[in-house]
Amino acid sequence: MEQLKVVLVGAGNRGNVYGSYSLQEPEKLKVVGIVDPDPVRTKIMKEKFNVPEENCFESVDEFVKRDKFADAVVNGTMDHLHVPTSIPILKKGYDMLLEKPFAVNKKEMMELVKVANQENRKVIIGHVLRYTPFYRAIKEHIMNGDIGEVTNIYLNERVSYHHLATAFVRGKWASEKECHTTMLLQKCCHDMDIMMWLMSGIKPVKIASFGNQFQIVPGKKPEGAGTRCLKDCPYVDTCIFSSYLNYILQPERWSQYIWKCIEGEGDVDIERRKESMATDNPYGRCVWDCNRDTNVESQAVVVSFENGALGTLNMIGGSTTAGRSILVVGTKGEIEGKMESSKYVLRKIHPTATEEYTEEEFDLNVGGDMSGAFSGHGGGDKILMDDLIKFINGEEPSISCTDINDSTLSHLAVFKADESRISEKIIFMDEI
Repeated sequence: MEQLKVVLVGAGNRGNVYGSYSLQEPEKLKVVGIVDPDPVRTKIMKEKFNVPEENCFESVDEFVKRDKFADAVVNGTMDHLHVPTSIPILKKGYDMLLEKPFAVNKKEMMELVKVANQENRKVIIGHVLRYTPFYRAIKEHIMNGDIGEVTNIYLNERVSYHHLATAFVRGKWASEKECHTTMLLQKCCHDMDIMMWLMSGIKPVKIASFGNQFQIVPGKKPEGAGTRCLKDCPYVDTCIFSSYLNYILQPERWSQYIWKCIEGEGDVDIERRKESMATDNPYGRCVWDCNRDTNVESQAVVVSFENGALGTLNMIGGSTTAGRSILVVGTKGEIEGKMESSKYVLRKIHPTATEEYTEEEFDLNVGGDMSGAFSGHGGGDKILMDDLIKFINGEEPSISCTDINDSTLSHLAVFKADESRISEKIIFMDEI
């Protein structure tokens, strides 16, 4: 297998994760370029991956002026930048790993798909959950007919209270007007992709959805609370959203976001972190004072498929623990499990005089969702990179491989779910 040479477009968290594959598997992958307008982030990535100065660029426009010098691009820019950055790169001749969601509306989605196909480029979307041993095993059971025809899929994602506050209140996805992405699209296009993947070949025909805001809304700010947790708030030691409790006492929690504003200073002590939180760090603000227009904290989606099967997704924001669970019911049995534990149960209908069904437990012995560079998303990050390299090198793609054409259906389903939530109507799916 030839070594794949890639350019990281966007020197943020996802670019860092995928690029780190090159440090573990240097014979398979090499990072040869960086594109990012932030000189601090560029410097960090340049040094980490030993990228020459002449291959570092401030913009995609500058990058594509150079002759093609790599095989592929890892596009980890913000959601609303995916299409405008990807089109000139694809036209330059690069294949691509594109982070999800790959577009923020149907018009952009179809434009990018058209360009990718016209240019005959290979574009894999970063739906890493498909690549986890957990979801892949469930897919294989369904393909093997172990539970018969699927009649119902129930997916549940719990977004913890600190994740909700960090990403969707204080952080990058707090404002739909700025990031152009709904919470469902940003957080759960993974889950909608899993639903469509498990129902492959069976079209969704209509969708209904409801969403709400409950905790972090006007009128629920505690009486006497300040504007910054470490500056003027009497609840700094008791509020579950306290930046002191969530970020100072646990400095590694969401550190890729929390300390970005001081990362150029090198190693900093706790006093400098406290000062940052008390002054200009956006993650030090009271959650009730953030300029937030993200539309939901929680959302439920129901999908009706052309054969009568139903799919349900519940995204629950503000939960005590984070995690994903699944129940797939078929005509001959069912599968139930939790991704973080990498364990599931396969039950088969088998009525006898003494029992109603048989049950078999599976433990895939995979590490947790939030520890280590490549155990993110239940181990899917590293496996996706393995598959990307094989796919671009011309080998047969795995059952998990999700190219841009395959991902259009799940993205459209999310767009329609949000349309239903806003209009309070049942929405019929469009033809793609």
